[in-house]
Amino acid sequence: MRYVSTRADTPSVAFAAALTGGLAPDGGLYVPEEVPTLPSGWESWSYTEAVAGSLRLFGAGDVTDLVAAAAARFDHPDVAPIVEVADRLVLELFWGPTLSFKDHALQVLARLLAKEAPEATVLGATSGDTGAAAVEACRALLEIVVLYPDSRVSELQRRQMTTIDDPGVTVVAVAGTFDDCQRLVKEVFATRPGLLAVNSINWARIAAQIGYYIHAASRIGEPFDVVVPTGNFGNAYSCWMARRMGAPIATIVLANNANHGLADLVTAGRSTPSPVTPTLAPAMDIQAPSNLERLGVDPTAEFEAGWVDDPTILETIAQVDTDHGYTLDPHTATAWHVGRDHRGHLPQLVVATAHPAKFPSVVQSATGKPPPSHPRLAGLMDAPERQVVIDAEVSALLELLS
Repeated sequence: MRYVSTRADTPSVAFAAALTGGLAPDGGLYVPEEVPTLPSGWESWSYTEAVAGSLRLFGAGDVTDLVAAAAARFDHPDVAPIVEVADRLVLELFWGPTLSFKDHALQVLARLLAKEAPEATVLGATSGDTGAAAVEACRALLEIVVLYPDSRVSELQRRQMTTIDDPGVTVVAVAGTFDDCQRLVKEVFATRPGLLAVNSINWARIAAQIGYYIHAASRIGEPFDVVVPTGNFGNAYSCWMARRMGAPIATIVLANNANHGLADLVTAGRSTPSPVTPTLAPAMDIQAPSNLERLGVDPTAEFEAGWVDDPTILETIAQVDTDHGYTLDPHTATAWHVGRDHRGHLPQLVVATAHPAKFPSVVQSATGKPPPSHPRLAGLMDAPERQVVIDAEVSALLELLS
């Protein structure tokens, strides 16, 4: 399997070079030259076999033991369980060390990177959950620097990063939006070699995420629709790639919050640039999704989409709690609500991307009671924090890295 840039006719590279290179030399994103087809027997794959199988199809070699070690860090025996809620299915991707779907790919990616470049430094940006998942995955394996938009993630999300007492971890608050953080990371990658990428600009993250959609398809056993809450488009793109590889996924519905440029693009064929609006679902507060560059086709023909505002997020959490006794986090609530308007005759799988315990104030406001606490979050609000603050200027980040 070879990889080329989305932007120019640059020389192709193997999986290992795409893994450690992050961005292509021309600033584009790596994509495979061809899309592999799922092999005979994939329908019986376990979670580990599905993720390792996806990575193998994309050129990673035999990484079964590595994926098994990553999966062992999850709290649920099924790793990514599917539960029935009313007449829909929910894919719970929040049983990892930081209670976010980002754990699935990052626990694998950190191990892949440490194997290929153990002395390098990881650089990433987060809109909410990626940072904590990356820090947790890399802390014992690699040095890591993570940027987040100051005051634009929840306190709990911030503390999952800033309370890590490890000299190899640097957490950076940027005076700006996530789009600013993402821009800084891309600019630095273009000018300074030797850094490793953990954002979904790294193809290995996409390949790992494809694995849990393949595993979902193996368990559902028939064609189904998927609703994905999305900001940077990586999770939705992974679902789309699983469909291209042969998983029986029919309609893919994208759910946005009030930052609905992507939904506008899908529904109207165009998107008007606008500032990022802080919402109750901060991991989706993005207006310039970088993975859209990988799509290469008209999104209006490939997806359906919708969006919800903050009051609707609260109403949805309250309604699902009252009617079904199931607690949604604010990101999954966007998918639940949008999915309601896109029901077809097939089973509908709602992708749950974060544990509700990560958003106690939102759940309390919606339902009148806090979500059940989680032992992984115990003591987090009382622990001391470590971070630095910089302006949204590439010179400030370069100085920090020097």
